[in-house]
Amino acid sequence: MRRREGVLEWLWNVVQKGERRIIRVMVLSATVLVIMQLSVVKDPLQFYIMMASKIETPPLDLPSPVETLTAKQAQTWQVTLRATPAAPVRVLQNGKLIATLVKGIQAITVQTGQIQLDGKDIPCTVQVQVIKKDDQLLEPHQNQALILRGDIQTINVNP
Repeated sequence: MRRREGVLEWLWNVVQKGERRIIRVMVLSATVLVIMQLSVVKDPLQFYIMMASKIETPPLDLPSPVETLTAKQAQTWQVTLRATPAAPVRVLQNGKLIATLVKGIQAITVQTGQIQLDGKDIPCTVQVQVIKKDDQLLEPHQNQALILRGDIQTINVNP
């Protein structure tokens, strides 16, 4: 006589059969994946060299900070300043006297960097205004005004 299976035994057999099928499908799909990858790569050494070249790119050629600073300082710009009232305000750049605003209005050629307005020897308050500048300059701003009260003020010149 044949023995009758219980529900738990039947369920356990179904699970084992399903597990075997899942393992077979996984092994088969892994094999197919390896075969497909090998078919794409004709020469494995060339493939690895190509992948390494993508990862290890050559360094960027960046200019040194000294070259960049020298290139910026070499640019000259035209700026027109007006002193109200007209006074002997000294205009300095890099420690050199480049202009004096004795007449009131003075067009000067400046380099990229900073210019100093020296009003130490002037007893009265003087307003110095940028009335004209090259179009490429971001600083100083058009109509920018500085008040000198016997001191030194700085103007940035940046393209």
